Amino acid sequence: MTSFEFVFGMISVITSLALTRMLSGCTSLYRHAERVRFSWRHGCWTAMALLLLLGNWAAFWSMRGIASWDALDVLSPLLFVGVLYAFCDLVMPDPPEAGEVLDLRDYHARQGRRYKTLQLVFSVLAMLVVARRSESPADWLAGSGFALVAAACSLVALRTRRVWLDTAAAVTLLAMAPPFLWLHLQGLSR
Repeated sequence: MTSFEFVFGMISVITSLALTRMLSGCTSLYRHAERVRFSWRHGCWTAMALLLLLGNWAAFWSMRGIASWDALDVLSPLLFVGVLYAFCDLVMPDPPEAGEVLDLRDYHARQGRRYKTLQLVFSVLAMLVVARRSESPADWLAGSGFALVAAACSLVALRTRRVWLDTAAAVTLLAMAPPFLWLHLQGLSR
């Protein structure tokens, strides 16, 4: 077993746990749909979290050429994926209790600050991971494009009190997620 296989295995386990949480949470919301009030904003954050999770798992494939892994090479991706797991877990509410109505607009208002903060931390960590592998500032900028925009959107969403601006940030993040996923899925075939 190579060092990459060992580290990628752990990344895949954490990613699988987050994916399980996302899928079981969505299934639970659907199961209790008659007691769930939908929110487009929360739906954007949830869909973006799922696509981001898959895209980042695929992005780690590009690290397969690293022959030697030091402690920081091992710990930084695990921290990175751990924060992504926490983001996915927080964006997904627990199922409603018996007789309770789960209002996802209210959930976003109460918990949104927490998962937006984790998205911002995740974006900053992504920029640091890319910086560690970059050979020049231009290389870092090219590799950090998605993370820079995501950090800016997360910061706007955290700081604003305007619903339309929070929604615009969520929609922008969601719009970026499919190209990000597609780009990194294409990398799996190389």
